Amino acid sequence: MHIAILEDEKSLADDLASLLKKNGHEVSIFGDGLHLVDTLPAELYDMFILDWNVPSMDGFEVLKHIRTELGFKTPVIFLTSNDNEADIVNALSSGADDYSVKPVRPKELMARINALVRRTYGAPKKNNFPETIVGYTFSNAERSVEFFDSKVTLTDKEFLLAHYFFSNLDRPLSRTHIMMRIWGQSEEGLSRTLDVHVAWIRNKLNIGAQSEHVRLVAIHGYGYRLMQVPNETV
Repeated sequence: MHIAILEDEKSLADDLASLLKKNGHEVSIFGDGLHLVDTLPAELYDMFILDWNVPSMDGFEVLKHIRTELGFKTPVIFLTSNDNEADIVNALSSGADDYSVKPVRPKELMARINALVRRTYGAPKKNNFPETIVGYTFSNAERSVEFFDSKVTLTDKEFLLAHYFFSNLDRPLSRTHIMMRIWGQSEEGLSRTLDVHVAWIRNKLNIGAQSEHVRLVAIHGYGYRLMQVPNETV
């Protein structure tokens, strides 16, 4: 999961990021609310952990923006320096899903995160293959994709990249986000590798600019988006 942390106390933010990364999550840290909001809705986050008292735009304002302006149902845990009942009730009434009192207790926080993930996204599937998305059937065992009377076998990275695009149909994905998910790092040297793999799967899966069903398009200066062609029933 990709978790956004809004926390201006650097040592606490670093501790939270280390804890989450050890538990298999990708983390983005923001020291002020406006910086976080500026990345929305283009960037994808699976959960927000928001501190109440941060510069520029506080956690309450960010929560209102997420829920009211964007209409996101993404789970939110807020951090509070005390267990004042009025503050907690105000946060939960405004759309937060849970809270954690500082200083954060790591085991308790992870238990809250895991419980919230289960409530929001359900238990992880042990085997969701073969999986069909808009007419493309992915077979994990064979590393193959069947579509419209065609079948192709992909390399491991091609398969992972293609499945990731299809799993996020119609959502813009940043280059950094894609490289972290597929290669586990986002170094500049991987940028060309990403573009080459995109070219390969465009050709092999017929999802280029002339496709009548779905097209993998570049977003200038940002990343890629796999989109369904309007008015097509796939």
